[in-house]
Amino acid sequence: MNLLRKIAIFASLSIMLCALSGGIAQAASPAKIVMRVGTPTTIKDIQYYEMEQFKKLLEEKIGDKISVELYPAGQLGSNAQMLQGIQAGAVHGLLEPTAFLGGFCSVANVVDLPYMFKDVWSATEILNTKDGDQLRDYLATREVFTASFYPHGDRITLINAPINSIKDLAGKKIRVMGAKVLQDQYASWGATGIPMDVPELYTALQQGTIDGLESSPTFCQQGKYFEVAKNLFYEPKGAEVTIFMLSKVWFDKLPEDIKSAIIETAKEVQPLADKQSRVMQEESIKIMKDAGVNVIITSPEFHDELVKRALSVHDIFLKDNPEAKPIYDHFKSL
Repeated sequence: MNLLRKIAIFASLSIMLCALSGGIAQAASPAKIVMRVGTPTTIKDIQYYEMEQFKKLLEEKIGDKISVELYPAGQLGSNAQMLQGIQAGAVHGLLEPTAFLGGFCSVANVVDLPYMFKDVWSATEILNTKDGDQLRDYLATREVFTASFYPHGDRITLINAPINSIKDLAGKKIRVMGAKVLQDQYASWGATGIPMDVPELYTALQQGTIDGLESSPTFCQQGKYFEVAKNLFYEPKGAEVTIFMLSKVWFDKLPEDIKSAIIETAKEVQPLADKQSRVMQEESIKIMKDAGVNVIITSPEFHDELVKRALSVHDIFLKDNPEAKPIYDHFKSL
């Protein structure tokens, strides 16, 4: 074998060895984890803001290990489909109101009971401490890891007629988010709570299919529902809380350092969400007032009557969800 041929063979072997060693090194290095996070709300909603902040902060921490993909406006499917995806591990994160969990885990609707909390900010302050552990532990039995709770806003009633007494609520049809406790709440006041999807709302208000809706002032303003319903009845001023859920099936398989980074980042978003929700609610109320919306603050006597009637909702909830009693009793004790 002449010298040139020996050199050529040696060069070929060297290239093959380099390629092989490179392939082994590439196979040994872990692939970047993709985290798919969804929400049923649009990019205007505070839940999208919270998703963005989570993505930004987490990727700044460990961007070489994880890529967070955001899917607003139900791009990952209907609410029911996204919840199924969370249980199966196909959807990794989901932000939505706890009231949307009614058909999935009604125990979580303990948060939505009328007058359980003073307002949404005091609710999230409690839920994000050890006082929320019992609820988080229960959700874990449904394959949900609770990363955080964020405030959306006060739960109020936007309606087409002034409400100054309990008689004014009689027979009114109010759209609710689907949790049975919200339907029972309006029933206790002589009205009817009607679950309805967001795309139908504006037309339903225009046509008189419903008389009003319950949600946060921010939601009412962003959807322009105040153009049709001109009265903002500031009851029950309940807590519209956003829960940031992770698929437990997916989360449990992650390396410990990535788990810790995700939990830490979800907590870091809490003060940002708190500040932004307050700003957005204040701006939304001002916009609606400037457009001629009548903001109705109930008299102490009327408020007390609403609270007294709504106590029956708590009794019904505990009858329907006996396993929720320890969680309920703990929140009530606070």
